[in-house]
Amino acid sequence: MSSYFPIPPTINLEELSLKIAGSTTFLNIPNNRLKNRIFSKGYNQVIYLGLYSLEKYNWSLIKVFKTSPYEFAQVERKDFECESNQMLVLVPQKTNNFPKSPKKLPKPDSLRIDKSPVAERCSLNFSFKNSVTSYQGEYPFEMALLKNSSFFSFDALKQSSFKDEVLNFVIYMNININSDVRDEANINVFNPSDIFLKRKFVAKRNSFTIHRIQEENNGSQINSVYFYTSEDCSFIPITLTLNLKTNQLSAEHTHPPSEFFYGLNKIDGGRLLKKTWL
Repeated sequence: MSSYFPIPPTINLEELSLKIAGSTTFLNIPNNRLKNRIFSKGYNQVIYLGLYSLEKYNWSLIKVFKTSPYEFAQVERKDFECESNQMLVLVPQKTNNFPKSPKKLPKPDSLRIDKSPVAERCSLNFSFKNSVTSYQGEYPFEMALLKNSSFFSFDALKQSSFKDEVLNFVIYMNININSDVRDEANINVFNPSDIFLKRKFVAKRNSFTIHRIQEENNGSQINSVYFYTSEDCSFIPITLTLNLKTNQLSAEHTHPPSEFFYGLNKIDGGRLLKKTWL
């Protein structure tokens, strides 16, 4: 399975006149190798990273990064002219042969060197003042091919807050290789303790949708877990928390429903979960 490496969005904190900045760090060394290959020598593969932005009619190649073995590439969103939620994505390939204005995003090359089940990943970073948080993430190529799909997630990874000292966000990330796919999809919000309490908001395909969790709660303290579902589109959700008292950031992402179950009935468990809440 090959993967794209998105550049996280900028989050504008209008009430503070400040921003949370996004960046991506790529290290040219296989991070999904089996244990018996950890100390193997001789890795000499140069990897090129084509940075694409989603423009009005097509994908546009902005820059190509060349990474030698064991070398880092750091890509900062602020270094490029783009909207805060505009899709910027790195496409890894083993040759420098990137189309400049394609209608479809080029397929990323696989960086695997063995049969490790671990996904190919990079570091997705968020920074605020002197605080930085990151997690290992990716956007699978197969997921970027989806035309019809669904989505189920929850916000249990958020942090409780008194007096608005903590800001909680969920960033809904969607990539489609086709530049024409950029319509909106509804995300339903459920309180699992009251199935009749239902809200919705709109997320956009081929974009980052930044949703502030506090908007779904009526009290001054965030403590209820909410479910988020869509019958129209799949997303990778990133939960981002900012503590305004300490300026500390935290980023996590939830797993798809299939990861909640194990064994032969794994798929049936996911189907039952979606049937109940979608």
